[in-house]
Amino acid sequence: MIFTARKNLKLEVSDKQIQILIGCLIGDAYITKLGKIQIEQSDKQKDYINWKYQELASISYSGPKEVIRFEKSDNRVTKSFRFWTRQYFRIWRDKFYQGNRKIFPKDLASLITPLSIAFWYMDDGCFSGRQCTLSTESFDSDSKVFLLNKLENFGIEAIIRSNGKLRIKNNSLSKFFELVDPYIHSSMRYKLP
Repeated sequence: MIFTARKNLKLEVSDKQIQILIGCLIGDAYITKLGKIQIEQSDKQKDYINWKYQELASISYSGPKEVIRFEKSDNRVTKSFRFWTRQYFRIWRDKFYQGNRKIFPKDLASLITPLSIAFWYMDDGCFSGRQCTLSTESFDSDSKVFLLNKLENFGIEAIIRSNGKLRIKNNSLSKFFELVDPYIHSSMRYKLP
């Protein structure tokens, strides 16, 4: 896929990179108004973000940099790492956000693949040993239903919980983990049963 910025600036993005970006955007990633995709992970996930950067290096600026924040609410210091893609994704900014509200653009539905679901899960999923959830609380209601239906297209049943997260139904857990397992980075395998 080719993205353009300004008149003659073009960026070729591979199918694999597109699927990774879609998964990251359903998860933790953010698109700036200039069209850069910000990818950030806690310092505990440094191996994971370095792997992400390796996959996206050809469409990104320099590698992950450390970010230190002081959280006033509880007087603690947090550390994370982040990097940005090049600013060719303004067209996606317009699709993924209504004002400041995140939505999932239905015209990009075909880009939700097992690989993108795996990145969504690595970014924003949790397995407690009894329940598997995917964070969707930042999305509007229509997008939550849409993402639930996309999982059902892969034979995975889920429900939208009252807290806005999707929970994979117990009868679909093994199918869900079979779907994402081949794509899970070694540092994130703790999220698998």
